[in-house]
Amino acid sequence: MGSEPIDERIRVLHVGDKFGVTGATVHGVTRLFSWWFSRWDDSAFDCRLIGLREFDSSAQFLVDSGIAVRCLGKGKLDPTTLPALVRIIKKERIDLVHLHGYGATDFGRLAARLTGVPALIHEHFVDPAIPPYQRIADSLLARFTDMGVGVSNSVVDFLERERYVPRDRLRMVPNGAPLSDFQPTSEAKAAAVRQELQIPPGRPVIGTIGRLSTQKGITYLIKAVKRLVDDGYQVSLLVVGDGDLRESLEAEAHQLGIEDFVIFAGFTPDTRSLQTVFDIQAFPSLFEGTPLTLFEAMSMARPIVSTGVDGLGEVLVDDETALMVPAKDPEALARAIACLLDNPETSRRLAMAAKKASKAYDIQRAVDSLQSIYRELLGIVEPSKAKHGSEASDAATAGTSRIRE
Repeated sequence: MGSEPIDERIRVLHVGDKFGVTGATVHGVTRLFSWWFSRWDDSAFDCRLIGLREFDSSAQFLVDSGIAVRCLGKGKLDPTTLPALVRIIKKERIDLVHLHGYGATDFGRLAARLTGVPALIHEHFVDPAIPPYQRIADSLLARFTDMGVGVSNSVVDFLERERYVPRDRLRMVPNGAPLSDFQPTSEAKAAAVRQELQIPPGRPVIGTIGRLSTQKGITYLIKAVKRLVDDGYQVSLLVVGDGDLRESLEAEAHQLGIEDFVIFAGFTPDTRSLQTVFDIQAFPSLFEGTPLTLFEAMSMARPIVSTGVDGLGEVLVDDETALMVPAKDPEALARAIACLLDNPETSRRLAMAAKKASKAYDIQRAVDSLQSIYRELLGIVEPSKAKHGSEASDAATAGTSRIRE
C-alpha cells in the first residue's frame, strides 16, 4: 500500500477582519479576494481565506464566486481570537499569514510570532482617522511585521508613517482588475440598460461606482450635478453602490431639486453592465487606496473626471488619462464634466489613453507579485530564477516595487 503524496505547496492563510462594511453589500477588498483566489498558481500555492467576524452577505458573495470562506464569528476585541488563529496555523501547517484589516493584523501578527511563521500585513487605503488604540498596537507589533504591502506609494508612506512598518520591509503592489472582463459592449446593450434604468434618450450619463460613504465624496458630485443642471445641461447622474449614506444622499438630491436627474441604482456585482451607459465616470473621493472601479473604467475606455487623492493621483495623469480636480470642490467637478460634455474629441482622447494605460493593471500582475513576495519571505528561489539566473525573472515581479528610499 503506497503512502499519500506529500503536498509541498506553500500554505498561505489570508485573514480579514470582515468581508463587508456597515451598510454596504461588498467591500472592495472582498472583490479583490474574489479575483485573487481564482488566479493563484495552484501547483505552488495553497491559499486559504478566513474572516474574524460572523458570516455575512459579503462572505456569501465570495462563496457564490467559488471561493471557500471560513468565518470565526468573533467580536471586535474578542481575546479568544488569538488562540483560535494559533490553532488553525498549527493544525493546517500554515507557512505564512497574509493579513487585512486592523483586527486581523493585530491578532494575526501575534499568532504568527507564537507559531513561528512570517506575517505580511496588507494595507488597502490611507486612513485619515486611524484609531488611537491602533497606533499603540502598531507601535508594539512593528517588530513582528515581516513585510508590509501597500496598494500605492501613498499607502506605503502611510504604512511607514502611521503604522510604523520599517521602510526596508515595505513593498508596493498596485491593485488591478480582470481587464478582459471589462471591455466596451455594443450600443444595443447600452441602450437596453438605459431603457431599464429609465434614462431619457440622448441624455448624457455621469456615473460613479462605490460605497456610499464619506470617503467617496458623492455629496460633492451631487452638488456638481446641481450646478450643471442650473447651467442648462440635461444630464443623469447614475450612482451605483450602497452604504450608510444612501438615505442622506437621496435626501440631498431632493432638497437640491434634482431628484429627477439622479438615479440610485444600488449594489450590483455586475458593474460592467452599468458602466456601458456611462458617458463619463467620476471619482470624487476624499481619500483612497486605488479603487478597483478605476481600472475597470480605464479598461472600458470611459472618460474620467477624478480627484487627485492618494492612488488616484498616482495612476491618473491630468489631461492625459483624465481630468483631475481638487477634492471637496463641486464647482471644479462641474467644470471638468462640462468640458468633457462640450468637447467630444477631448473625451475620446482621454478615454483611449486611459484604456492604453490600463494594460499595466491587469489583476494577474498583482497576483504574480504577491506570489513573488511569498517566496521572498520564505527564502525560496523562484523557479524561473533557479533555471535562468537572477536576471531572468523580471516578469514574475512586474508590478511589485521596492519602495523609493
